[in-house]
Amino acid sequence: MRIVLVSHGSFSKGLYETMEMVLGPQENMAYIGLYPHQGIDELKANIEAEFKKAEPGEEILVLTDLFYGSPFNAVVQLMSKWDVYHLTGINVPLLMEILLMRGNGKSASEICDETLKLATNTVSDVRKYLADLKKADVPSDEDDF
Repeated sequence: MRIVLVSHGSFSKGLYETMEMVLGPQENMAYIGLYPHQGIDELKANIEAEFKKAEPGEEILVLTDLFYGSPFNAVVQLMSKWDVYHLTGINVPLLMEILLMRGNGKSASEICDETLKLATNTVSDVRKYLADLKKADVPSDEDDF
């Protein structure tokens, strides 16, 4: 499976580099950023160039940063021509789970389904979490976090 990260600016590059730090080198994963000097046509051309690198029969999973943002819209426009899976709203914990699922042989469809279930658990209100621990009288050392 080929994974293509598409974002505004260098966010996708940061995700890519973070995953390589945490999980090690990643094969068949690329990042593409949209920068102020670029238009949507250049972005689409860059995305399509990555799609063309896929082997016959290889699934393509595209992960974008923002629902209805320009990277999202560029991918949606290409979806009429390319058979790709597309998740938006990507973040570090979700990408890590996606890469682990890919490594365990899950299909793009299975990854999409599972990622939607996991998404609600990727953001936490730490202030509330610590307050709840305090209320429950659970010993905690904030320095451990």
